[in-house]
Amino acid sequence: MNTLNIIALILVILIILISLITILFRCHNEKLESIVKNLDNTEKECFDKLKNKYDFIIRLINIIEDKYKVESKIFDDVNKMKIDSIKSYKNEKMLNKCYKEILQIKEDNKKTKEVRSFKDIINDYEDNELLIISLRTYYNKYVLEYNNLIKKFPYNIIAKIKKYQLRTLLEGKELVNDFNNTLEV
Repeated sequence: MNTLNIIALILVILIILISLITILFRCHNEKLESIVKNLDNTEKECFDKLKNKYDFIIRLINIIEDKYKVESKIFDDVNKMKIDSIKSYKNEKMLNKCYKEILQIKEDNKKTKEVRSFKDIINDYEDNELLIISLRTYYNKYVLEYNNLIKKFPYNIIAKIKKYQLRTLLEGKELVNDFNNTLEV
């Protein structure tokens, strides 16, 4: 074999290797991008449902204050809350506490059972709450998968190139308090 044939053979092998690496990179990249897109969409939808939760609480507070002349410090705190801060679990705890107080007021006042809009808003709130729990569960499942993937080869290389970072789980009342958001592989 002459040197020209050896150089041609080496070039062909290099071209085949580069093609295989490119194909593998694209497949792994598509999988990672699909998960990231899923997570982003779910996070946005969850935030929208949290805004809905806030809106339901405000509507219930308005009905209670207007029709029953009941006032509460937590109602004032919720009214002062900023919509963008609802992502914070601390503020969601306040919304949950406010909702419990609303339910207590409902039990104490027989008139609230007669107000159809009050009952409808509570039903909508509870449906929304179930959606939030479902979205968080879905999101957290894929965050765990995503975090585990970007720690493994070749995904870790793709993650560094694309500047993907580890994500944290969404907290909620459905998670146990001692649950650890950090991942160890």
